[in-house]
Amino acid sequence: MFGRKRKKNRNPASIEERNIRANNWNGLFASINSNMVNNFLGIYARDLGASSFQFGLLTSLPALVTTFTILPGLPLVERLRDKTRFTAVLALAGRLFYLLFALASFFQPSVWLLLIFVALAALPNAWSGLSWTALIGESISQEKRATAFSARNRLISIFGILATLAAGQMMEALAFPWSYRVVFASAFLFALFEVYTLLLLKPLHLEKIPTSRVGVGQLIRGNPLYRQFLIGSLLFQVGFQFTLPLFTIYTLRDLGASPIWVSLIVIVSGVAQVAAYPLWARWSHRFGGIVPLVWSLILMSLTPLLYASVNSLWPLLLFNLVAGFGWSGFNLISFNTLLETCPSGARERGIAIFNFFMNLTAILLPLLGVALADWIGIRWALAVGATLRLGGVAYFFSTGRDHFGAFLLPKGFSIKKRTLV
Repeated sequence: MFGRKRKKNRNPASIEERNIRANNWNGLFASINSNMVNNFLGIYARDLGASSFQFGLLTSLPALVTTFTILPGLPLVERLRDKTRFTAVLALAGRLFYLLFALASFFQPSVWLLLIFVALAALPNAWSGLSWTALIGESISQEKRATAFSARNRLISIFGILATLAAGQMMEALAFPWSYRVVFASAFLFALFEVYTLLLLKPLHLEKIPTSRVGVGQLIRGNPLYRQFLIGSLLFQVGFQFTLPLFTIYTLRDLGASPIWVSLIVIVSGVAQVAAYPLWARWSHRFGGIVPLVWSLILMSLTPLLYASVNSLWPLLLFNLVAGFGWSGFNLISFNTLLETCPSGARERGIAIFNFFMNLTAILLPLLGVALADWIGIRWALAVGATLRLGGVAYFFSTGRDHFGAFLLPKGFSIKKRTLV
């Protein structure tokens, strides 16, 4: 009828479908810009003359900033009714630092200036990441989240491959340092589309869920599943962060990888992830989260040992098939598990506490890894890191051992029938 306002369509199903599409586009553009920058920051630092200690700081400084800013920013995120615009504005602020990374080569000392910019970028990135994770929990239901993120992560891997390949070709075609300036500036242009797609996300419910202001200790003690996931993830992160700069140093400094080689390694890992995401999603739906999580962590724990066993670049392509396969499972299952185990009414707080502890491991452990590598050799340090990673595997297995049968297979799984009996 004329003169009567049309009501907006607030059908949760249609809103959720739009959210899933927007989230896919967001992942696509985020993958392009992040792969054009993050995959080449290490080699950029090397070409600027970074030392082993500075390679360690490339990981430690952002973690330091994140650790000491994420909890103070938590009350603001918890009070937000509209997380969409807040997330988008902070994401834009974080991506603006791409331009500053490019400008670092104009000044001296370039490496330290780059490290300062990388550290400062962690502030908006930490808050936007916290807000985004909570926003996804409000925008896509738990029932559809695994399938939706499996599709999103495949897009991330595919376009990450293309972006890395294009960036590597541009760097080979252009002289240093203009190669990095052009690539980082191009990444910022794609980041603008990422920010736009964030603005398309809408919560499924207009009403705000009451927020629980429980303390850190109370939240952890009162939620056993969340506590177990936090402890297991923390144990694995100790080994993960310990070895993170060692991969960069070994690949770039010891084996002399060029931008093209960096591109090839990332591409191989990305191909494995594209193939693996549907498999991990299926296994997670069929067997539950703990069995595929343990297997993905086992594969990621083998990677440092594989790296330490070779002295040329070619085997790294095969090893990154293994690493990419494991990373896809860990990335998919851990994200879904975090959202599922966060206490009701305290999702933002649970996510913030989780991120706080994960970043806490990234402050000193990369520096300890570099220091140990200088003392006993990088190969032995990689072996130590692999052992530390297995600590997380052992914990997750011990807490979920009732789900396992022989040879770490799912309980009741028949190898001959390849099905539950």
